[in-house]
Amino acid sequence: MDNAGASYGPFGSKWNTIKRQYDQFQSDATAVADAQAYLSKTPDHRYALTDPKGVKKTTPFTDFKGPVYAENDSAKIIGNRSSFFKDQYPETPAKAGMSMIHILAIPKARIFNGVSLDKDTVGIIDEMVALFEASWAEESFRLNILQHQLDAIKTAWNENQDPLEPQHRVSYQRAISAYKELKRMIHDLTVEDFTYGLHLWPDHSVGHLHMHIMATPAKCLQYSTREHDQKTKDAAEVRDFITSRKT
Repeated sequence: MDNAGASYGPFGSKWNTIKRQYDQFQSDATAVADAQAYLSKTPDHRYALTDPKGVKKTTPFTDFKGPVYAENDSAKIIGNRSSFFKDQYPETPAKAGMSMIHILAIPKARIFNGVSLDKDTVGIIDEMVALFEASWAEESFRLNILQHQLDAIKTAWNENQDPLEPQHRVSYQRAISAYKELKRMIHDLTVEDFTYGLHLWPDHSVGHLHMHIMATPAKCLQYSTREHDQKTKDAAEVRDFITSRKT
């Protein structure tokens, strides 16, 4: 039975699945050693590399140098380069974002994934949430995130769509219309409208912890993919599972 004593968001009530994935990773001594070496920046460590989703020496988020929208001593907020408008990816809708606002928080420390967190490191989840919530109070931050959504729509158009294909032109125009909807309502969204999610190993895409920050009112989800909902775990539920462990 899932953790009935707590209430989580739309990606919650997955306690047993979290436990299964966490325990499976932690039972692999080699994987745990790799995660510790990644965290400690052990220079001469030889990573196993037998698991395609396993720990690697470096990732796109390791010592991230791309655009950063906010940061503190422990974390950064960065963009999700995919458009939120799934019709821009007619062949691969899973590439789309999960919400009209879908951005990421990453730790500066080299933390592999939610399954490699322990009681000493799990506090990073609350630190990333706090960074976002403090940042969202600033109009300049909201405007930068809004611009990022427009940039992602244009990137999807340039990289994935054929300007000579009528259907692609229509989807781009509809994406711009959806962006204008977001522009009208973005300043009305509060931190209570956001959900924080994790993709636990082996469901993750990048082997460096990243927390998905998503606006989850229905109006913010209508144009986006739902293909990742099942694998998304509520970050608070993951935190609570880890802090509840006796060892």
